[in-house]
Amino acid sequence: MAENLKYILYRREELLENGRLPLFIGRLFRDLQRRDLTLMNLSDLWKDKKEHPWETLGEMLEESLLITARDETLRGTKHLPLAVLAYENPEIPGQDLFGTDFLAESLEEVDYYFLERVYQRKHGIPWRVIDTERCYLREMTLQDLPDLYRLYEGEGITDFVPPLYDWEEESEYARAYIEKMYPFYGYGMWMVMDRDTHELIGRAGLNVNLVNEEYLLEMGYIIDAGRQRKGYGTEVCEAIIAYAREADVGFDKLFCFVQRDNRASMALLSKFDFSFEREELRDGKEMLRFSLDLRK
Repeated sequence: MAENLKYILYRREELLENGRLPLFIGRLFRDLQRRDLTLMNLSDLWKDKKEHPWETLGEMLEESLLITARDETLRGTKHLPLAVLAYENPEIPGQDLFGTDFLAESLEEVDYYFLERVYQRKHGIPWRVIDTERCYLREMTLQDLPDLYRLYEGEGITDFVPPLYDWEEESEYARAYIEKMYPFYGYGMWMVMDRDTHELIGRAGLNVNLVNEEYLLEMGYIIDAGRQRKGYGTEVCEAIIAYAREADVGFDKLFCFVQRDNRASMALLSKFDFSFEREELRDGKEMLRFSLDLRK
């Protein structure tokens, strides 16, 4: 099973602009080599081959990422365990680049972490998205379900949030969420993990929800019952808000919906200057609607 990115595959002639490698590609390659990744120019490997002999790379493909700007190079990679980043080189027009895992307009802003995430998405490895002093937030996997059920069984956890579905339905929901939501938005509800023990201690993040015919970016969070009143909610939500401000989330406002009896959540929102907008009926419950301007 693929675990770590080790090889970067490319064809040198596809990266050239004005007959030479751009400076930003040189910087990228030097950084990759400093991180002990191996760069392989496929043009040298395929010099005397009429077709692209992907099979000669064998198991190495699972640990590789291909950077390409030509349909010709992409051909034949669709069913391989190979992560692919295609990009639009202005000197190679007329390319469809269909079948790539990710498509970039340029490589100028691409760095090691971007390539790592392309590789992780290809192989179903959850992204580690946010780090705080005591926690990190990463994407959910199906293997998290037993721990999620234990989290939701904690005292008071489902007082203000819906419980999980039964196992079969929750598994299907989680599988669809992992396969569709994370790749489409780049964010979602994440697992809150203890940095030292890697124990699941909460669930928090961002969701795009349709609320009374309006699409809103909403923040939600749950902290393990045994970790409450220890500042974890503040620590995690502060990091999520910072992420929403810095990342391209596609919204100018962040919303939270809170039941009137949920005093702990209202106190937390007041720390971050959320503004009360109005009472609103949602899923048959009277909710208080709060918002935060992400542009400030």
